[in-house]
Amino acid sequence: MAAANPGGGFLPVLRNRNFLYLWLAQIISQMIFNAANYAFLVLINKVSQSTTLVGLAIISFVLPAVLFGAPAGVVVDHVSRRRILWGSNCLRGIATLLMIVVLIVDHTSIVPLYILTFIISTIGQFFAPAESSSIPQLVRKSELMPALSLFNITMQISQAIGYVVASIVLTLLPEFHLFNLTIDAFVQLYFLIGILYLLCAGLILLIPQNQVDRKYTTQSGQITTQTLGAVGSIWHEMYQGWQFVRTNKPLFLAVIQLSYAGVLLFVVIELATKITTNLLHLPENALVLVFAPAALGVVVGSLLTPGIFRKLGHSRTITTGTIILTIACALVPLSAWLSPYLKPAGWSFNPLVFSLIALLLLAAGFGLDFLNIPSQTAMQELTPNRLKGRVISLQLVLYSACTVPVILFMGGFADAFGIENVLYLLAVCHILFGAWSLYYEKKHAAAIQAYHQRQGMEQEKQVITLEQKRIH
Repeated sequence: MAAANPGGGFLPVLRNRNFLYLWLAQIISQMIFNAANYAFLVLINKVSQSTTLVGLAIISFVLPAVLFGAPAGVVVDHVSRRRILWGSNCLRGIATLLMIVVLIVDHTSIVPLYILTFIISTIGQFFAPAESSSIPQLVRKSELMPALSLFNITMQISQAIGYVVASIVLTLLPEFHLFNLTIDAFVQLYFLIGILYLLCAGLILLIPQNQVDRKYTTQSGQITTQTLGAVGSIWHEMYQGWQFVRTNKPLFLAVIQLSYAGVLLFVVIELATKITTNLLHLPENALVLVFAPAALGVVVGSLLTPGIFRKLGHSRTITTGTIILTIACALVPLSAWLSPYLKPAGWSFNPLVFSLIALLLLAAGFGLDFLNIPSQTAMQELTPNRLKGRVISLQLVLYSACTVPVILFMGGFADAFGIENVLYLLAVCHILFGAWSLYYEKKHAAAIQAYHQRQGMEQEKQVITLEQKRIH
């Protein structure tokens, strides 16, 4: 494995060719997955004009995480991760190309599209834990934080790019006819997505198997037997994974903190339009401009959090992130309330308040990274390689299962009491979550402190290694 010097940031990690292939596959697959979901929502709305059916479309690509996330983690722990990575991309590519056949045969036939979208998302549940659990195998332990930070940055950016690219493609690509078949923008977009999934599979094949499946032993010809054995004992092993998380106090805390950050991100996405229109009194098409600062905060935070984390430690970084989120959620509606009193005469909007809210959203994005990256790193470091797949999947299932009721509650609360009160409620939730985290750490101080001490020793070794290399 071509590893970089510890503490060298992103560039040494990207010089690791095998990690680079995995990273590129992540960027492309994440981007096209979100582009496909966006196109599916637009298509369902165009065909049905039904909010209920659009809601079912969202459920079709969210529900698999709840149903199959944890079982997928068990399978990942038993089968070659490289095989899962390239195989899942191939299958998603084929399923996406099948959507083209459905669209060409009958553009209004949406039931097969629901089924294929559900299948594609289900396959993705195997890709995600295989990808995440492969990262520690491709980089040194000292490079794990920069590697995870880089993956976090590109995940956020590729999600946004996926929506933007899909919107542009559906707007600009012209409809044409080929052999008496109607080829519209949806067909062309799904064709591009299918081909790009196959490209991702090719990138994975460039990674040697002994790199991805390091410390993982499997003999040729036993994959089918192992897989069947895994499926046969899947619920038992899921329970084992949960027991491991539940009894490992630092790991349990990290899983809860990471899940909270994930749910919070979905809530912000849900409330984005209402904040733009109801709170800031701007048109819906201004949503991108309003939340660009939040996206920028996530990117900048991902770049700076590893260094800050090394100085503050896990607990202080999480607490700082909670405080930042609390202040941002409380001040955004307060700033909007002050807008009429501060707006310059003759202006249609208040540039001062808009700038203040942009800064608050920038800080909120930064604070979200303070929760996400340290907890994600702790989860990776505290989980043995043999259990990584099921622990990562359990975390995905946990936050996916929590997301549905939280989104339903927050949406209803916003409709009943207004977006301002939802943001105040979020601020209270941040305070309660931060207080619970501190209480849990205090209650299980011995176990959690042991983890922090080991972490401090690792960081000290990195510093000594760097100093020795500078001397020589």
